Amino acid sequence: MLADNNYELLSSLGLLKIDGYEFLESLGGGSALSSVYVKGNNKIVVKFLISPRNKVELERFKLEYSVLKDNKLNMDFGDNPSREPKYFIGPVSSYPLPKIALNLKEYHSGMVLCFGYKYEEGSLLSHISTKDYSIEEKYEFLHRIASGLSYFSQTGYVHRDLHPSNILLLDDFEMPKYDRDRTENDPRVKFLDLGNCQSDDLENAHIYGIERDADEQLVFHDNNKRLLTSFVSMPPDFLEHGSATKNYDTWAFGIFAYNVFFGEMPFELNDIKDVTELRQQQGLPANVKSRLYELDDGPRLIMQHLLSWRGENRPEIHSIVRLFSWLVYRSEEFTDIAFIKRVIHEHGFDPYHDPRDDYY
Repeated sequence: MLADNNYELLSSLGLLKIDGYEFLESLGGGSALSSVYVKGNNKIVVKFLISPRNKVELERFKLEYSVLKDNKLNMDFGDNPSREPKYFIGPVSSYPLPKIALNLKEYHSGMVLCFGYKYEEGSLLSHISTKDYSIEEKYEFLHRIASGLSYFSQTGYVHRDLHPSNILLLDDFEMPKYDRDRTENDPRVKFLDLGNCQSDDLENAHIYGIERDADEQLVFHDNNKRLLTSFVSMPPDFLEHGSATKNYDTWAFGIFAYNVFFGEMPFELNDIKDVTELRQQQGLPANVKSRLYELDDGPRLIMQHLLSWRGENRPEIHSIVRLFSWLVYRSEEFTDIAFIKRVIHEHGFDPYHDPRDDYY
């Protein structure tokens, strides 16, 4: 209901104009509201936090801004978004995060905070239907999403709240050919809402010269003592391992991939009881196994690993791109079960590939 009244709310706060940008329309949101602002031909999304309920909520909002502003990929973006990213391996057009266009600001004695990022035209993944896709088109679609997620993983953070409403697909993407190093893939996928993100290498963050003006440890501690309302994004082994859970985002990708293949969710997870019961099972439920056997051996074995309740058995994000590239570009070589298993266990790499061949 609050999202419907963004204009009135922002008007009452005197925030219909910010740094020359004027309110255009609401995008909605939870406790952090988002609206589109415009200045000339430039559009930005301004995200607000109004009357934070506690210090954790405040630091979570500040951390999201800080991660967007500075991470392992964009050390040269900072306050000058026209510069090229320094560490990003991939086309600049596929930089996987929104680019900060309005620095963090506080109003009304710190009771209102906001920051803005560049608005980009695209479609939320939740608005895209794949029910009429051929199996080959589904492979290609999942390869594209996996490629974007692999670029995101270079930021040094795990998203931890991946679902289709947090993933934006831009136009003019290009996945030209099989590419071992993923440097030619241009999936143009943006990942939104980093409120639950967590560093995958907090101890070594100083190597990149990143100093956060937010209490990361406070946010991460809170992340690991509570359950997300979106149980789909949370692997069952989080209940056992907490912050040590391996390949967290891989689980969410596996859930999404299953939905793409079959048009339904593999599990009905509405509360913690459902997650606990799933965790107590020794393997995938019979109905899920049955559906997976409708797939060829390659995608079936990949999916079984993506949906493993043991994080160490789930492929790392960068491996998923290579695994789906076999389905897209080399399916005729991906039929022998022993070979498929070897490829999966070797992170998607071709066990018979000699890197010296790349130079001849």
